Amino acid sequence: MLSRHPERCRYPHGHTRTIEVVVSGEGLDENGMLVDFKALKLALESHIDRYDHSMAINSQDPLLDAIRAVHGDDAIVLFQDAEPTTEAIAKEIFDVVLATLAAGFTRDHYTIPAGTLKLEKVRVWETPTTWAEYGV
Repeated sequence: MLSRHPERCRYPHGHTRTIEVVVSGEGLDENGMLVDFKALKLALESHIDRYDHSMAINSQDPLLDAIRAVHGDDAIVLFQDAEPTTEAIAKEIFDVVLATLAAGFTRDHYTIPAGTLKLEKVRVWETPTTWAEYGV
């Protein structure tokens, strides 16, 4: 919901988003991989999943209190003083991936060693033909 948008985007609406994360590195591991995609998916899954069936909303949106009263905070992804555009979502996810790669990740036998990957960009597809990208 884009509260400042002059047309229909100011109303509650949804998208079927696709998120691309592009990383690079110095070399392949013993399995011939830069990173196991399952490890990357596991590292990001809880953060990405919060967008599913939620409303991204500006903290200054005049309808925020009413939406909270009906749906609660679990149904809201809050953007502090910012419109939740696809561009803003791409940057927000970029920042989370950057911090995750710097810290490293391990779950079960899936590991991303800290500092071994360089985050190039995050692309968020809003529809099959429109996207925004944030990167270095």
